[in-house]
Amino acid sequence: MSFQAMDTFAEISQHILMSSAKPPDFDYVLEQVGDYGTYQLVFFFIICLPASLPSAFSAFNIPFVVGNPPHSCRIPEGKEYLRPLTNDTQILSCKQYNETQINVFQAFTSAPVDTYSDRIDLVPCQNGWDYDNSTYLDSLVTEFNLVCDQQSWVEISTTSFYVGSFIGNCLFGYIADKFGRRRSFFVILIVLVVCGTANSFAKDIESFIILRFFTGLAFPALFQIPFIICMEFMGNSGRIFSGLMISLFFGAAMALLGVVAMFIRRWRPLTFFCNAPFAVLFCYYFFLPESPRWSVSVGKWAEAKAQLKKIAKMNGKSDVDVNELVDSLKNHQNAAEEEETKRSHNVTDLFKTPNLRKKTFIVTYIWVMNAIIYNGLTLNVSNLPVDDYWSFIINGAVELPGYFVVWPLLQCAGRRWTLAATMIVCGIGCVSAMFVPDGYPWLVASASFIGKFGVGSGFAVIYIFAGELYPTVVRAIGMGMSSMVAGSGLLLAPHIVNLGKIVKILPLLIMGLMALSAGILTFFLPETLGAPLPMTIEDAENFGKKPDADSGMFTQAAKKRESQPLLEPFTPMERRRRSSRLMNI
Repeated sequence: MSFQAMDTFAEISQHILMSSAKPPDFDYVLEQVGDYGTYQLVFFFIICLPASLPSAFSAFNIPFVVGNPPHSCRIPEGKEYLRPLTNDTQILSCKQYNETQINVFQAFTSAPVDTYSDRIDLVPCQNGWDYDNSTYLDSLVTEFNLVCDQQSWVEISTTSFYVGSFIGNCLFGYIADKFGRRRSFFVILIVLVVCGTANSFAKDIESFIILRFFTGLAFPALFQIPFIICMEFMGNSGRIFSGLMISLFFGAAMALLGVVAMFIRRWRPLTFFCNAPFAVLFCYYFFLPESPRWSVSVGKWAEAKAQLKKIAKMNGKSDVDVNELVDSLKNHQNAAEEEETKRSHNVTDLFKTPNLRKKTFIVTYIWVMNAIIYNGLTLNVSNLPVDDYWSFIINGAVELPGYFVVWPLLQCAGRRWTLAATMIVCGIGCVSAMFVPDGYPWLVASASFIGKFGVGSGFAVIYIFAGELYPTVVRAIGMGMSSMVAGSGLLLAPHIVNLGKIVKILPLLIMGLMALSAGILTFFLPETLGAPLPMTIEDAENFGKKPDADSGMFTQAAKKRESQPLLEPFTPMERRRRSSRLMNI
């Protein structure tokens, strides 16, 4: 605002004359019909927020579904001598004495087994297992006995989900950008509801793994598409609100899932109720509109006009001539943009130009680190000094205050500094666990919760930041690609957590260093606060490309933008004069 106040009338006039030849951008058109009004708020709370919940329930019910309670070999009545004489829980869980050898010894001596137990071989459990049902009444593990030499099936089921997620991100990202956000949403919803619900009826572990793979196809695309739709319906003023509210609901859904699991402690009913009820979202077929921003990006002008008229009417701006605005936007597109809207786009477009390629690599790296840390800290909850259900609830609830903290920061400090701060807080929290003395388990738990507080907030920011850096024509592809790569990185999370068997705090230390590296790298991205969404590949390439005196790691936090993108925002005075000029054309 201070920069605009210092502008002279001559400078403004010169800028208007220079910019009069440029086409009005979509953000300008959206502002005329209302970019943060009644339409957006009603649309957001009734449609977008509920649509973001299935991902949390379907993806993160797995700790309860494959819960591995304490267990030991089932010993026939009257044969307690088959139980190994040791305090090693790993041996007691999977081994028993060789009954044949004991029978041979007993044929020659009446001495108790403990006198010659060191000469008796240990063999796998011969009669199944007894499980401690105090935490889980049953689980996939207890039903199919996925313990000891069969426990690898649990890892395979988790891997199959993330492999499906890896493929689904690419597939549905392409569908969303090629065929529209609306169509892709319902395709993804069908996959999740059908395959997720079918998981609860799996007859064996093999069929569960196959169905889990297909369920993974829908995650996290079903979370991303409502987010993209909301962001594209709103202008600059509403993007922070929509992004943080969706993330807030996701965190609340995580905590709610822990509560639901606490009352439904059987894996089949829990799996069913985490998927089947979301079939109610199919009623959105009658309400969910297509994104007018996407319609413009692919040249579907009639659809864009119709939707913009509905927005203008509900926002009380019926006097706005939508036809005039959209026709001006269409008629003044340059040749490059027209050519771009006609051709198909794919993931390679993100790497063809140097500036967009750099931003894609950095965003993807931060996303990967964020995903690994987020899931790693979630998987680590069973190691905290409370039961699994309370750990999960606290782990989800601790994210909620983080969103209220980053909300004002995104508006005043910008996306870049806010993302860097959240990741650095996460890193400091996790690394601090190494300085906690022995005998203070709650301090270690608190360090983990601080890390989750930071990384949860960072996840909300990276969705907003990435959505503003990727251009409209490949936004879903770009976010899907970054999320897909992050999904492949998720395969590392369980292995990082397992390093706790070597050194208890090693997982937190590793994840803390990952978070710090992501926080530092964030400073090499351009600030997007106050900038319009880039529409084309050319827009995205030009945005943040030109260095200036303020560029670099420590750019002024309050500065609205680092450099001028191709589609520039204008002051209210400039917009009124531009509108007058366009109407006279």
